[in-house]
Amino acid sequence: MRDGTHGLMHRLLDEAVGREIHATALTDLTVRRPGDVHVPTLRVLARSQRIRAMELRGTAAALLHLQGLGGQSTPS
Repeated sequence: MRDGTHGLMHRLLDEAVGREIHATALTDLTVRRPGDVHVPTLRVLARSQRIRAMELRGTAAALLHLQGLGGQSTPS
């Protein structure tokens, strides 16, 4: 795998993990301080972060798949 593709996949997965952590923090905030925050808004934000994390993981998986296909040589 080329270093550029590997680096991109690593960055995508890092961002996905960060978004999951952010979503968990938003969910925790709704539980700990329900009177101080608008709970429905934070739930929507948390869900949005999780959806984006799934998209990023899917993009990383697609890159891995394409790299695997591109790395195979076909006999002439």
